[in-house]
This record gives sequence, C-alpha cells and structure tokens, in this order.
Amino acid sequence: MSKKTHIGAGNVEIELDGETCTLKPSLQACQALSRMRGGINNTVRAVGDLDFDAMVTVIGLGLGLSSKELKDLPERVYETGLPELSGPLIRYLSNVANGGKPFDNGGSDKDQGNAESR
Repeated sequence: MSKKTHIGAGNVEIELDGETCTLKPSLQACQALSRMRGGINNTVRAVGDLDFDAMVTVIGLGLGLSSKELKDLPERVYETGLPELSGPLIRYLSNVANGGKPFDNGGSDKDQGNAESR
C-alpha cells in the first residue's frame, strides 16, 4: 500500500499578472503534459527555453481552466513575463511527474539555491 501525501502538498503558487494563483498537479495534467511534447521532460525543457505556448499550456492545465477562461491567459502570461514564471513551472512539472508530490530534497528550494551558489 502506498503512503499518501496530504492534499495540496504538490501545489505550486505563481504570481500571474499581479494575482496569486495555485497550480494543482493532477492525473489529467500529467497525461496532457506528457502527450504535449512526447514526455514531461521535454515540456520541462520547453519551459526552460521560455517557450511561450508551452508555458501557457502548463499554466492552463495547472489552474484547471475552462476553454472560456483560457482566452485571457496568454495576455496574463505575457504581462507577467516568462523568466518570472519558469522556475515555479519547472517545480510544478516535477511535482506532476512525481505523482503530484514534491520531491523530498532534504530542504526547501531556498536551501538548495544557497547550496548551489557556494
């Protein structure tokens, strides 16, 4: 029997055009993102390359937006700026790939960033 992680453990908050939004990992998002570019790893690369369309798609899936709500999303992503969104989106994709749970890296992202800068 698998150990369950509490609901929302893999959620990732982003600031989208001045509004805090929560990306929620789901099986539906995992399947769609995996199919989008031939695997989640390829989607991670696209986000790292600041591929606008890939980033809009990831955010739309993470927010669970309806087709009507997706209409305004590209403008909101553009206004926010791609570099601002890339880190949280990559973290979200990692959580999606890990069954909706964050990887246990023994510390927070801030701790990891400090170790990398040494």
